[in-house]
Amino acid sequence: MRNFLSAIAAVFVCIIALTVNTSAYSSVFDDKAGLYTESQKKQLEEKQERVAELTGWNIAVVTTNIGLGTDGSRAVDYAEKYYDDTFGSDSSSVVYLIDIDYRFVSMDGDVLDYFNTKRLDTMLDACEKKYMNYDDVGNLEKFYYYLEYYYGQGTVPRDSNIGAHNFHTSGSASKGIIFSPIPGFIAAAVAVIVVVSRYKFHHAAPPNIYLNGNSINIYNRRDVFVREFTTRTRISDESSGGRSGGGGSRSHGGHSHGGGGRGGRR
Repeated sequence: MRNFLSAIAAVFVCIIALTVNTSAYSSVFDDKAGLYTESQKKQLEEKQERVAELTGWNIAVVTTNIGLGTDGSRAVDYAEKYYDDTFGSDSSSVVYLIDIDYRFVSMDGDVLDYFNTKRLDTMLDACEKKYMNYDDVGNLEKFYYYLEYYYGQGTVPRDSNIGAHNFHTSGSASKGIIFSPIPGFIAAAVAVIVVVSRYKFHHAAPPNIYLNGNSINIYNRRDVFVREFTTRTRISDESSGGRSGGGGSRSHGGHSHGGGGRGGRR
C-alpha cells in the first residue's frame, strides 16, 4: 500500500510539472560603449522590457567600441558568445550587438519563426540608417519597433538564408518551455491504471501450488553483469553562411545562431 500511494503521489507531481508554464523572459541592456545617458537608458530599457514581455523572447542590447572589424566575422563570434553566455544556446532570444565597426543581430529559437530575409533586412536597414546618422536612440527604437511589429504580423516559413545549422527547435516553437496539460493528464491516467492493475488485481497464490511433492529441485542461479562503455564523438558546427550583410564562422565553438548584420564606421 505504501508503494501504491508513493506511485500515485509521483504521478500527480508529474502532472504539476507538465502543466507549469515557464515562459519567463529576460531583458538585458549592456551599454559598454557609453552611447546613452542615464535617462535615455531608462527610457529604452522600459521599451525593451515591454517588447520582451509581449513576445516572451529574451532580448539583449550590447554596445562596444572594440572595433571588431568591418567584415563581420569577429562581430558574429562576439554576439553569439554573448547570446550563449547570457541566455543559453537553446533559448528563444535575440541579441543586438552595436560595435563601431559592425552591427549584428543574433537570433534563435522561435524568434526565427517571425523573421525571413526580407523582414530582417528591413529591420537592419532601418536601424543602420539611424546609427549612421548618429541617432543612437532612434537605432534602438527601430529595433524594438520591428521586433514588436513582425511578432504581430505572425510567423513565416523558416528561412535558411538567415538561419543557422543544427536547429534545436523546429516548427512554431513555444516561448520558453510550455507543456499542454492534456498530454500530462493522459500520461497520468495511463500511469494510474498501470499502478492500480499491479496492486489491485493480482492475488497471492497458495505457497505449494507449483510444488511437486515427489520431486523438488533447487537451482543455484548467478547473475553476471557486464560493464558497458559508451563512446561519444563531438560533431563540430559548420560555418553559418547566408547571413545578411556579412557574417562568418564561429571561432569559440558551440551552437550557431541565425541573424544578420551591417558593417562600416560612421
